[in-house]
Amino acid sequence: MKLLFEIGTEELPADYVEAGRAALASLLEERLKSARLGFETLESFATPRRLAVRVGGLAERQERLEEERRGPPAAVAFKDGQPTPAAHGFAKSAGVPVEALFVKETDRGPYVFARVVEEGRPAREVLPPLLAEVVRALPAKRKMRWGAGEGPFVRPVRWLLALLDAEVLPVEIFGVRAGRTTRGHRFLAPDAFKIEDPATYEEVLLDTKVIADPQKRQERIVFEVETLALSEGLEAVIPGELLAEVNGLVEWPVAVLGRFDAGYLELPDEVLATIMIHHQRFFPVRKPGERLANAFVGVANNEGELGVIRAGYEGVLKGRLDDGVFFWRQDLKTPLVEHREKLKGMAFARGLGTMWDKAERAVVAAARPLLFADLGTQMVYEFPELAGTMAKHYALKEGYPEPVAQALEDALRPEGAAGPLPQTDAGAVFSVADKADTLLGFFHLGKRPKGSADPFGLRRAAFALVRVLGAKGFSLTLDEVFAAAREAYQRDGLEVGVEPAREAVEFAWERLENLVTQNGLHVLAFRAARAASQTVRGVLVRALLLQALMFDPRFTDLFLLYKRAANLLKKAEGPLAISPERFESEEERALFEALTTLRDAVARLIAKAEAALPPFDPAGPLPKLDPAQFKDEIEALLAVKARLDRYLDRVLVMHEDPALRQNRLALLAAVVEALKELGALEVIGG
Repeated sequence: MKLLFEIGTEELPADYVEAGRAALASLLEERLKSARLGFETLESFATPRRLAVRVGGLAERQERLEEERRGPPAAVAFKDGQPTPAAHGFAKSAGVPVEALFVKETDRGPYVFARVVEEGRPAREVLPPLLAEVVRALPAKRKMRWGAGEGPFVRPVRWLLALLDAEVLPVEIFGVRAGRTTRGHRFLAPDAFKIEDPATYEEVLLDTKVIADPQKRQERIVFEVETLALSEGLEAVIPGELLAEVNGLVEWPVAVLGRFDAGYLELPDEVLATIMIHHQRFFPVRKPGERLANAFVGVANNEGELGVIRAGYEGVLKGRLDDGVFFWRQDLKTPLVEHREKLKGMAFARGLGTMWDKAERAVVAAARPLLFADLGTQMVYEFPELAGTMAKHYALKEGYPEPVAQALEDALRPEGAAGPLPQTDAGAVFSVADKADTLLGFFHLGKRPKGSADPFGLRRAAFALVRVLGAKGFSLTLDEVFAAAREAYQRDGLEVGVEPAREAVEFAWERLENLVTQNGLHVLAFRAARAASQTVRGVLVRALLLQALMFDPRFTDLFLLYKRAANLLKKAEGPLAISPERFESEEERALFEALTTLRDAVARLIAKAEAALPPFDPAGPLPKLDPAQFKDEIEALLAVKARLDRYLDRVLVMHEDPALRQNRLALLAAVVEALKELGALEVIGG
């Protein structure tokens, strides 16, 4: 059987089209499984006016359910061999006669059970309430009511289509009853159209100027935009976020090439792109390898009067470009150092001073007197997303060296887990100082993110911080970074305690773990490595090294031996020092002799891994290490395994003689400490 279900709505928010599609598919899959309705395929569709799913190979009826349902304890259910009200109540709820109850022994003692058999109901009976409940349960940040109080739903529901093969299902919700009709494109085919068979859904919509599959619609957008640009000898700039947004705005994409006066090219490319992308949803174009051209491609949801559409696009863009040119020229009349004075009147956060104070807390460097200066410009006031970028361009216009100008832009990079990293070391240091200042300040105020709420963007700041530290390979530890931020606040007259700094450090480590484990690093490798280094770079190198080794059976045995030794050391008392003269066995002497080789092997292994891994962005694809690269170091490292194994098996470490016991524990401690340079191997050893 095939099921087709479509929710027709008023225009959905662009960012909800994809989110709603995914949620509808996920919810329906979950509810079908819970309802014991098997299926083979599940496809989902979405446009600005509809969310839909099509299920193939749907079972005609629910699977038969047979289960043993547990009731009250036997002592409660029966008294003197007779059923109590508790037994009668349980039997009624299970749908069986009380005589059918039976007693079984469990890990909590004897309990009463009922054998419940539920024959499967036909899918046509199960689906109507199931589909209605799926609609009600669809998540959205904001829902609305309309008409006589219908809803809540993300937008008013105007029609429902529900077909089980050729049969209309009696689904009703929000005062709308399902039928077999859908709607075509609002302007190009506004009438209702019948769907006779779920298999023809996409075909019927295509005939009515609607591309229902978001992936196919996106491919059509890219093809239209690139083809139109190429026809003019240009290449299109297609940012992923803009492509996704446009895909959520159109049902029948039609590319339109527009132009603007070449005089506007006095604006930097970033300004032109920001105006076109963020404010008009146009795709910029350029001549291959050159600056942006004085043209763009817009995507209309109509194939009507394209000349009128083009003129409209060009008109609205001209107004925004006029604003941009005005701001650009006005800002250039004032030096950046004077723009920066305006920061004294801009609040950073209540209790943390102004943006001037925040800039002054940054480290000393050549670009510092200009840091955040563009926040006082008209351009950044109008287009906040250009902060940093405008500082670079204005600095270059004033004759500052390229590295200084670039550092001003880098100071605000990256924008969290995405976006470009700083190009200059000075800019990277600014960025680290700025992000640490933000995190520590808000943690001092007790504003740690809760759940999904993060009004101050602290997760973004932490992602940015660890990305810069990892990508630049700085030797600064997170403790040192936040200690420097504390000192800066104290110089500013604000006493920030140790605890907020400790919380901020841990928060940053959590974000790094989140980044790298999402990119394929094993969480145990990361957590083990954290015990061996306090720098982001050091932890990443060790984690990737451990990931390369942890599935080797030889290392599995070593990890377990390490854990066994570490557990014994928990029983140590007082300081531990090795006294070779107290050795009584060959196993002790052999393990002691292996210590120097072990320490050297671990040091060489880490150094070789460090050299093999250039600094990399933790948010990007993670590099891999091949154990074959470290053959000699690994063999030297594993040589200790046999000696440690014999030592633990043949030597009574917890000897009754305190002196012998402490000496033997000291020898174990030396082995553990040497291996711990790689990480807390007990984490991996289970």
